[in-house]
Amino acid sequence: MDHDLESRTRVLLKLLQNLGLVNPSDPRVTFEQFDQHRDAIREDRSTSHSSSSEDLSHQPGEIPAVQDRFHALLKRRLLMEAEQKPPVFPWEKEAVHYDAESTIEAQPVLAAASVWLSQIRHMNLPIPLPEAVMTELLARCQSALFSSLREGAKLVQAVDTLFPGQSQLLNNVAGYVMVSPARSSVAKLQDLATELGEELPKSFEGAIDTQQMALSLLAAREILSTLTLKISTQQPRIEREWLTELGAFTLRMEYKTDCLRIEAELPCGGSLQFQGEESRSLVDRDGAGRLNLEIREFAVDRVYPLEVRLGEQDVLTFAVNVQR
Repeated sequence: MDHDLESRTRVLLKLLQNLGLVNPSDPRVTFEQFDQHRDAIREDRSTSHSSSSEDLSHQPGEIPAVQDRFHALLKRRLLMEAEQKPPVFPWEKEAVHYDAESTIEAQPVLAAASVWLSQIRHMNLPIPLPEAVMTELLARCQSALFSSLREGAKLVQAVDTLFPGQSQLLNNVAGYVMVSPARSSVAKLQDLATELGEELPKSFEGAIDTQQMALSLLAAREILSTLTLKISTQQPRIEREWLTELGAFTLRMEYKTDCLRIEAELPCGGSLQFQGEESRSLVDRDGAGRLNLEIREFAVDRVYPLEVRLGEQDVLTFAVNVQR
């Protein structure tokens, strides 16, 4: 049994040396330390055997006891070696300290979408919106585009993440925003503040909740309107312009009985992608210029996504609504 224990010890130590947890240049000290502990185990067993004749009935338990002691010693040795020489990954030359994961939740900011924010910055709003709010609104509006909800409900859906737990108040403010044409909503907001003897704050952060809601809803309404392309036989041509950090992006669309033609002017290289019923049409170019798509497979009274990508930036999605 002692020979078997010594063999196990040497095999395990050899394994530890291969893993870099034990110094292979000085194996003598390592083996001597384990030999000392092994001798102590032998001495304990010998003393215990001579002290009582009942030891004979407990001899089968000696093997687990020795193994447990050996495992404890091995664990302590591993911890000592790890503290003195921390193990490294195969691609590391020395130990590297990794910070613990942060528990602070990141703000819902899509950095890749920042190229599209210029359009929102130029909106006719009495108070400028923070970058994080603009980015969140842009992402949420693109998701709400394809919802079957009515316009007012879409506005609330696009804004509700900015005001958690205030759905009833948000719906009330949305009702106020919806009672007037989009172009006069800003003026009515200013008139209402004047009637109440108040002034609109100079910053979004300084506004009260209802003012922040109204501003966010107004911005969402304009974003949704710009991203929605309604085309029909009564209105066979439509054009949109979207300001970007790279320049103006222009989109033109023409509807004929059996064909939908899409033309885009890009300020840099990019692509257009139209997702049809069962097929997808994609065109791209390396530099600034014109792109053309001709769609023949589509149905009326349906909404189709038209994705625009500029360079490596995030996609901006338009909703193409073909009507009778």
